[in-house]
Amino acid sequence: MKFIALILSGAFALTACDSEPPHPVADLVILHGDVRIMEPGAADVTALAVVADRIAFLGDDAATREWIGPGTKVYDAAGATVLPGLIDSHIHAAEGALARGGCSLADDPLTIAQAAERIRACFANDQDSKWLIVTDVNTAGFKADRQQLDDIARKRPLVLWGSDGHTGWVNTRALELAKITRKTMDPADGRIERDRKGDATGFLVDGAVGLVTAAMDQPTLAKRLEKLRWILPRLHAVGITSYLEANTNAETVAAYAELARLKQLDARVTIALESNGANTPAEFARLDSLRAQAEPYPLLRANFIKLFADGVLEYPTQTAALLDPYNKADGRPGTNKGKLYLAPAAMIEFIKHADAAAYNVHVHAIGDAAVQETLDAFAAARAAGSLRLYSIAHLQLVDPLDVPRFAALDVMASLQLLWAQPDNYSIDALQAWLGPERMARQYPARSLADAQAVIAGGSDWDVSSFNPFEAMATGMSRMALGKPERGTLNAKEALTLEQMLAAYTVNAADLIGRRDEVGTLATGKFADIVILDRAFSKTTNADTVRTTQVAHAFFAGRELPRVVTTD
Repeated sequence: MKFIALILSGAFALTACDSEPPHPVADLVILHGDVRIMEPGAADVTALAVVADRIAFLGDDAATREWIGPGTKVYDAAGATVLPGLIDSHIHAAEGALARGGCSLADDPLTIAQAAERIRACFANDQDSKWLIVTDVNTAGFKADRQQLDDIARKRPLVLWGSDGHTGWVNTRALELAKITRKTMDPADGRIERDRKGDATGFLVDGAVGLVTAAMDQPTLAKRLEKLRWILPRLHAVGITSYLEANTNAETVAAYAELARLKQLDARVTIALESNGANTPAEFARLDSLRAQAEPYPLLRANFIKLFADGVLEYPTQTAALLDPYNKADGRPGTNKGKLYLAPAAMIEFIKHADAAAYNVHVHAIGDAAVQETLDAFAAARAAGSLRLYSIAHLQLVDPLDVPRFAALDVMASLQLLWAQPDNYSIDALQAWLGPERMARQYPARSLADAQAVIAGGSDWDVSSFNPFEAMATGMSRMALGKPERGTLNAKEALTLEQMLAAYTVNAADLIGRRDEVGTLATGKFADIVILDRAFSKTTNADTVRTTQVAHAFFAGRELPRVVTTD
């Protein structure tokens, strides 16, 4: 579909008259569009006008043409769908960008022997790196120990990062540099896998991974800025103009603040500050200091805290907290229920303190016990009078009795529905250990929607693709791209296209607390707008949605440059 962008010539100038015009001349006009306002109950229109950085008018083509003047940029959408700028409600843009460009295993299911071949090839000509870093290891069923990694690299530290963002495998040299010994205690939010003698095997989970990252050279501010400049155009290319930067550390806050100071930030970034949930004056003083760094910059808001309630479900990690134990590998009942990373009473008190300090709270919860614990903590805060924004990300398993509590407690659901497909993560690494009843409850999107929960879309990149249209398509089909033989993952939990569009616009704006600025197309809101390369309709299927591209993206009324997004 062809799009036309042009500066109108003087032939379109408003006729001069003695009286003042009824409205200013628009800087930008979009005509002939399927303009989705995304405001519940509002009728869609065909055109809009933008003055400076705000939407000034929405209506039909004829009325919108009256806003056109000599300098107006006019875009003919030629019937294509026009949406508010898309919003990712859970992404690790800054840290994910830092991980790009090195040795990647591309999330391919591999044995350690297969991975070893690729890793050796990656570093065959590398004599300079102090640390050998490998990313995107498919963690479902993957096993390796330090001796196997020593066979790949012995003199230099070697680290394999799991695609799930929760796991790592390291060689002996990396353990030495991280000072991980038999005497090293497991962190409260993680695990050091050990052999029968008590020695570390090299497999690290969640907080234990931080013991290694703390020993590594940290990226400079210049490197962080370089990577932010790299990722932002790629987000724009798929229509993302706002997002929640989840689990953000001090260095990332400083980088965003510097980019904003330089006026090089072309996104509305809501920051969820990482916290271990320690309910102490020192922890809240640290959080307050980070929030203050963002306050001078309107594009930044550091008014969320990110907590981890648990880990992940996949074998062999199995740190997601369950109400009933994981099965053993043969399907018989086991004893492991995973782990709650915060004691229930501690989470309740922390969230109450966060409310008093004017923080919203966003929680990672995968297992049904972690979801229940988090809802209980939010319920205690609501009972104490809290009006803060509360949300839970991931929600792979939710007890059916807890589903109605989301709407009742005004807790929003950030779902990463690209994961809601049958693959080695959701099937092969879970089926024996969860059993049929729990397998049938994975990613209960439709159940939550039917219970009136607010569902927001998110990617969790760099765990998986940040392309919203890929996630929308999977949320609609519950199928794996190119693998029809695997069938669907709980097809009854599929959402409609309209629900998926709302998840990435109005609902995500509610989750990040920016509904007054973005998320719908309304006069007075920022002109963050995307024009697609096609028109959506009631008959648009998942395959069509998956291949959708953004023809034009605008941030605050300014068209954003296009970039190649293959890397």
